[in-house]
Amino acid sequence: MTRIALAFTLLLACPLAASAAAPSPTHVDWSLSAAQIKTSCKVAIGSAQTRLKKLLALRGRRTFSNAVLAVENLSSDLNDTTVAQQFLSTVTSDLSIQQASLDCSNDESSFFTDLSASPQLYAALAAAARSNTARDVYQTKLTAIWLDTLKRSGAGLSAPRRLEFVRLSKELTDLQNKFAQNLGNDATTITITAAQAASLPADFTGGLKAAPGGGLIVPVGESTVTPFLQNEKDEAARQTYYLAYNNREAAANTPLLERAIAIRDRLAHLLGYETWAAYQLSNRTAKTPGRVENFLYGLDKTLLPKAQLEVARLAVIKRNETGNLSAVVHAWDVTYYDNVLQRMQYAVDQNQIRQYFPVQHTIDAVLNIYHRLLGVDFKQISPTDAWNPDVLEYSVTDSATGRFIGTTYFDLYPRPRKYPHFANFPILPVRRLSEGTYRPPFASIVGNWPRPAPGQPALLSHDDVVTFFHEFGHDMAALLATAPYETLSTGFVWDFVEAPSQMLENFVWQPSVLKQISSNWQTGQPLPDDLISSLIASRYVDNAYFTTRQIMLSQIDMTYHTSGPHVDTTAVWDRVAAELTPMPVSPEIRPQASFGHLMGGYDAGYYGYLWSKVYAQDMFTAFLKGGLENPAVGMRYRRDILQPARTYDPDTEVKRFLGRAMNPNAFYDEFNSPQPRSAKQ
Repeated sequence: MTRIALAFTLLLACPLAASAAAPSPTHVDWSLSAAQIKTSCKVAIGSAQTRLKKLLALRGRRTFSNAVLAVENLSSDLNDTTVAQQFLSTVTSDLSIQQASLDCSNDESSFFTDLSASPQLYAALAAAARSNTARDVYQTKLTAIWLDTLKRSGAGLSAPRRLEFVRLSKELTDLQNKFAQNLGNDATTITITAAQAASLPADFTGGLKAAPGGGLIVPVGESTVTPFLQNEKDEAARQTYYLAYNNREAAANTPLLERAIAIRDRLAHLLGYETWAAYQLSNRTAKTPGRVENFLYGLDKTLLPKAQLEVARLAVIKRNETGNLSAVVHAWDVTYYDNVLQRMQYAVDQNQIRQYFPVQHTIDAVLNIYHRLLGVDFKQISPTDAWNPDVLEYSVTDSATGRFIGTTYFDLYPRPRKYPHFANFPILPVRRLSEGTYRPPFASIVGNWPRPAPGQPALLSHDDVVTFFHEFGHDMAALLATAPYETLSTGFVWDFVEAPSQMLENFVWQPSVLKQISSNWQTGQPLPDDLISSLIASRYVDNAYFTTRQIMLSQIDMTYHTSGPHVDTTAVWDRVAAELTPMPVSPEIRPQASFGHLMGGYDAGYYGYLWSKVYAQDMFTAFLKGGLENPAVGMRYRRDILQPARTYDPDTEVKRFLGRAMNPNAFYDEFNSPQPRSAKQ
């Protein structure tokens, strides 16, 4: 489903703001047992099925109220009723609860697959659209989105083709959930010797378990990959970790992905599209796979020579360190020697920087910046009313009016079976109920920061801080939308969805912001000026190489979804990597098996990170010009970008915010100048 908000001319007098002067936080029971999940989910879906039958059986003139609004309320009520039942699979460590939650998600997805492919519902919504009974921009857009959703879900197909579409769509959902479950349950580890552990930070090794025969056991996953590869001096240990990391769930997930690609190809052909990528892009800003590939290859053509020089520079450092004059840089070396280069040339020691980012201070400081930027207040709720005692909970209110907006959760440390990456989940969108009252939303950032070593707080790398700032941008977008219907109140066009959060990443490279959010965990002092200058100067070190890797991942995704039903995902990975990056390809890995984006909604969409960054960097120019924490600029951003969400296409929204059409120069300038831009202080 897609999401929109009210027209710009109505935003400041939004119905949500006018209703329910003092809304209460939305309460959800997160303590459900597996049996309770199973029973309540079945009852909720059964109720929705009964309502759908009544909706379809209705005779007489179809209107917005009795067709579009009826299916919207049916959908939203089901989502609201089963919010815990579905989300718990992401965060629970209890296998029975996880399985019950996944079963509920599959069953609910199956229901919506049937609903979205219903020709009777499609006919009813089409008649409602022709009735001209939609009264405002909300209702008009909601009608258009539901019609488009049903059309793209097979509702207009002939009966045999529709039945095939529905069957394959359900199988695809099962495959995607199983892929994610496998990753969440992955328990890959490696064992390193005491000598190999010597170069690793003490706060990292302090949290590791001892191996039975000596040495340490290192969990292989998102919480350890950066600190390990960044600091491990022993190449054999780096290689072992890299191969293990890029082979997680290879045997189980590779066939799931390849079957998903085959199903997607068939679904696209059933709807009249040549490829799945053509289908996915048809209602996005990029429009066609060809346009995306031209963008990717054009950018790679510019950056690949620079990336080759960057890798050659790392090879010189490796030869000097190892004494091997013929040494070459492998994929498992890049993070380590990039870190060495930053220490040598820019005096940037990532382990030193981590001392200035204890978790709680960093969170508090980031919330304070968003408070000034977007005009919202945060109050920590203790004890937390969440699914785990580790979770931090905050109420969010409007600074100007004191009006309660919603709730946000931060679930930041790894647990068994928990979602293995770092992401924001808009769990319960904004909604206006039938009686006109405002139902507050809530969202959660789910991540996997390293747990603290005994006797000290958890410490974050600067990259961790950038990621948190980014995901909290998504979090604010989820909470600050102002549309009255759930379908309209979450998200942007898919290849713009990352732009607002990518724009906000720039803040964490600005001296004034770095001063505010840093505090040495022992002395309380902020980052010193010389370290800030060095960190900022190092921002674009090896930028061409890392960007060519993003290009590679984007093109692999596009190739998977433009090459027909039978794709050798390993062969494609190896070929595209060799073509678009300067890095030798290891034949021993199957990283596609842990590339969660391919089975988590970014299929034929990973290009969106680079595509949306063009918009992001241009939007940031408004803050460079007007001031990083200028409340007037921040509120304009809240009003013109976050509140309207999908009301208009991104080009229109960005033009309103900037006062001019989008210009890609700020994006391309990053690759032409080694020095980052600074805001007016």
